[in-house]
Amino acid sequence: MKRPVFFQAALAGAMFTLAACGGGSGGGSTTSVPEGTPGSVERLLFPLNSTSIPSQFDMYATDGSAEGTGLLKDFNEGQPAIQQFNDGRNPILFDDGKFYFSAQSPNEGRELRVSDGTEVGTSVLVDIEGSSGPLDLQWMDGKLAFSAGTTGFARELFVYDLDAETLTEIDVGGVASKNIQGMQTVGNSIFILGRGVTSDSRNVPALYVSDGSQEGTQLVFVEGEPVGGVAVKQPTESLAVQRAEAPENAPHVLSNGDFYPTNIQWYNLTSFAGRLFFLASSDPNNQNSVVLYSVAEDGSDVRRELGEDVTFVRNVTVVGDTLYFYADRSINAANFTRHVYAYDGTTLHESGDFPEGLFASNFYATSLGLFVVTTNNVYRTALEDGEFTFTPMHPGDTMTTYTGVKSRTQFGELFTEVEGTIYFVADTVIDGTAVGEELWKTDGSAEGTSLALETNDLTKGDNLSSAPRPLLARYANAPLVSGEVAGKLFFSAYDNSATPTLHAYMTDGTAEGTVKLLELPNQSRRGL
Repeated sequence: MKRPVFFQAALAGAMFTLAACGGGSGGGSTTSVPEGTPGSVERLLFPLNSTSIPSQFDMYATDGSAEGTGLLKDFNEGQPAIQQFNDGRNPILFDDGKFYFSAQSPNEGRELRVSDGTEVGTSVLVDIEGSSGPLDLQWMDGKLAFSAGTTGFARELFVYDLDAETLTEIDVGGVASKNIQGMQTVGNSIFILGRGVTSDSRNVPALYVSDGSQEGTQLVFVEGEPVGGVAVKQPTESLAVQRAEAPENAPHVLSNGDFYPTNIQWYNLTSFAGRLFFLASSDPNNQNSVVLYSVAEDGSDVRRELGEDVTFVRNVTVVGDTLYFYADRSINAANFTRHVYAYDGTTLHESGDFPEGLFASNFYATSLGLFVVTTNNVYRTALEDGEFTFTPMHPGDTMTTYTGVKSRTQFGELFTEVEGTIYFVADTVIDGTAVGEELWKTDGSAEGTSLALETNDLTKGDNLSSAPRPLLARYANAPLVSGEVAGKLFFSAYDNSATPTLHAYMTDGTAEGTVKLLELPNQSRRGL
């Protein structure tokens, strides 16, 4: 394969597209438990567009019935209360029977809320002076960590102790860093991508690490700086001899003579094997230089993983004790081969040729292993004795089949696991007639892959697609659920009325087990 040449403007557009791609666990997953299990809920929250503007939402709740589905609370006196963009930084977080999210109100502004799924059980959790707009919600050592704006026009790290009901504000980087672009917990630490000052006084992105206290917050490195320069966490001593003797694909610990990476991709910060893994450029002027880096939980031992010839890394996804991704292996300056890789932090396994192009693919972690979704098919990945196999989930040449797969839109995932069943959306053909985007399911085998249901079974007219979309794609972790919402896929789709209208549905994967919950009048602007 010959390496393409990018112009600068095209490169910027490609990076924007890639920000919407990558690995994940799919949207809308839940974990079912017996009724009465401590910390579980029988209601789910979900944001719905409250206007034609895609970023404006209100929060709704459902118990799995039509009569039990509706607006959670009017936070903002009839105006949109939830603001969520496509970057995934404003999620819904779940723990111990409670949902955590930010919402706008006239009195408090945009602040952090907590809810048990009922209006009476919904309240302000933290009210920071001004309208703080909490982002990046995640759990850190049993505490709730998030970034929020302050009255000093800075975005800082906050840690809320739910047991002690205390809030700690942490100044990350001082006057040099007034903005947080992303965060990721690793063990008992949290990494923060903020700003820092270079040795020649430029303000650029910088990586910090914190244990949840001000005194335990330190600079790891400033982008592009020479190792041993502007950093609190000092690198290990020179490893020139070890490098010379290192086997192929061995991690390379950055030390004197190296430079710290640039263009860190905040949306790919990943916790794996007790380290923070991230994608960044070893050469800021070359898009193809995007490689895999990692840093220890305490912020020390920054290293470039893999060999120098493995670049253009994408779709970093953790499945159990394995890190999967695809990347290019350079043959020479102009040519490369593209492969799926599996990495356990020590050993790198490389696949042979993938059945089709990987550039537009997405990777998903499931209980059945890694799934690779392309524009044409769904592949289940297996790795045994260092050898990859990719099994297509296509049902074959049958009367009901699919011709293309939709795995992700700008508004959420279209690939979801519920209780071991994988749901996905595909362009469907029934008896030789194209019927549009419909809901499919698989148990991880081709023979176990079938059309799940059509909420819109029209075969004539302009609106044939059900166009299903999961409604829980904003969840950062899977809630424990019981009751009528347990073991169900929660999604939106068009019905089969004369003028098809979007509704919220809940299903067990069968037509008989599908319940129409609520009409969604403002959901017309959904990505394709």
